[in-house]
Amino acid sequence: MTNIDVIIPTFKSKDITLLTLKSFLKFNDYFDFKYIVVENSNDESYKNDVLSLSDNITWIQNPISEVGSFANANALHRGIKESASDYVFVCHNDVLAVHRDWMKFLFDKITKEDYCIAGFCKDNVRINAVHVSGILTTRNVIASVDLYPTGSGSILDVGDSLTQYCIDNNFRYFSCRNTHNISKLECELTPPFNRLNNVDRALSDTNEVLWLHIGRGTPKTHKTYHKSGRLTIDEWIEFGKNILQ
Repeated sequence: MTNIDVIIPTFKSKDITLLTLKSFLKFNDYFDFKYIVVENSNDESYKNDVLSLSDNITWIQNPISEVGSFANANALHRGIKESASDYVFVCHNDVLAVHRDWMKFLFDKITKEDYCIAGFCKDNVRINAVHVSGILTTRNVIASVDLYPTGSGSILDVGDSLTQYCIDNNFRYFSCRNTHNISKLECELTPPFNRLNNVDRALSDTNEVLWLHIGRGTPKTHKTYHKSGRLTIDEWIEFGKNILQ
């Protein structure tokens, strides 16, 4: 099996982090994952809960003063330092794998179709970068790129530099068809994936739902973010538990 290091930044977000990890552990038939969880605070209250899920999880305590995208980038770089595999997958902690081929799909894009990076969604601002909520690439590539936001007003947000690296070097980069970029896809989805208000759902080339991203998971966990009509964090956790049964 191919080794892939999975780097997950967190911030005092036990329930959604555990849910993300459990989904990766359940839907994995092809790879040896090493999970690197980077906690951007002094909070160790759920460290043992995380480590108890698998012997392949490393917990890194990373208390920092940075916030937002800068904190996310800091955690990713900290995790990359611990990475030793040829392939690295970086993601948010408010995501769910929901199909056994979720990683194989991205891996095949890189190894068989010659993409430099492959992810589940493109941002729809700035340079339309493949979003750092879920990107697979090689360790050589990600270790050579500064993932911090850059420019006045953050012209590049965290992780956008991976896409810029591809653009600058004429490398191909891939993003799944998904409901964030193609809203009409929602009409084609079947239960239970058609009932997730404003959750990004990424599809394979044959229209299987592979991946979900609620977005703003940490602020929602801490009750500092909510917009009407969007899935709540409690609804997200309940949905995830049902998927993982």
